[in-house]
Amino acid sequence: MRYNFEFIKYQGCGNDFVLIDEMKNPVTPDSDRSKLSRILCDRHFGIGADGIFFIEQAKDADGSMRLFEQDGGEADMCGNEIRCVASYLSKKLQKDDIRILTRDGVKRVLRLGNDYRVQMGPVRTQRRDLSKYITDEGNGSDILLDLQVNATGKIMMGSLVNTGEPHLVFRTENLATADVKSIGEEINHDRKRFPHGMNVNFMQVIGSHEISNRTYERGVYDETMACGTGATASAVVSLLLHLLEPGPIKVNTRGGSITIEVDGKGNVQMTGPASEVFEGRVTMDTHGQ
Repeated sequence: MRYNFEFIKYQGCGNDFVLIDEMKNPVTPDSDRSKLSRILCDRHFGIGADGIFFIEQAKDADGSMRLFEQDGGEADMCGNEIRCVASYLSKKLQKDDIRILTRDGVKRVLRLGNDYRVQMGPVRTQRRDLSKYITDEGNGSDILLDLQVNATGKIMMGSLVNTGEPHLVFRTENLATADVKSIGEEINHDRKRFPHGMNVNFMQVIGSHEISNRTYERGVYDETMACGTGATASAVVSLLLHLLEPGPIKVNTRGGSITIEVDGKGNVQMTGPASEVFEGRVTMDTHGQ
């Protein structure tokens, strides 16, 4: 199949994406979306991105986002991407209050100047909400904040939560020296325990309301500049383990800062930037890919 796309390159804290608007155009089949993502995300032979998102029409929402990552698979949710989608739709629809359908439900996003506040919903901490992503046996009500993981010849204790994406969070005293890629790769190779792969985070406490975070993302299979759902996971885990004081949490990533707020019912709001990088057009053939 030969495709001729207009696209926009977006980034949120350095997490970069290719946006393709199919709200009025014919919708690309998912099999070809998978092929396109593997080709166009390549930073040497394609446009270069962490993922490609396709925007479609959606009932009871301003639009639907579908994110296909570098490996051709589809992500459930992405915190930095949804801010980019909100930035695009806010401009397109001339609205500051946007509702976006994701595979993790409808998310409301408010434009606040150059930032976007996403209502992420509740963080899920029980085994029943994580059983798709980990095969360990146990009760559905188990809280997986103290999970033993063997990687690179070490036994580490991490916390597993679902923030729209599954995230395993490890605490470190020195984020700069954390072996994010090697440990992330080894955990993602264990498809017996983690059948759909796993996002792996390393978090360092900086102050009573501040942490720094690095994320190895499944689907990208590498460390990214930032991860919105990962920042959310690390902030929430830090609060649940009483490493931080209640209140807004500043999360520093390699590409910028994100603010996470948790209410008394466990619902999370994430606020951060999103910006357009450039526009372009690409013509390509998926035959044989």
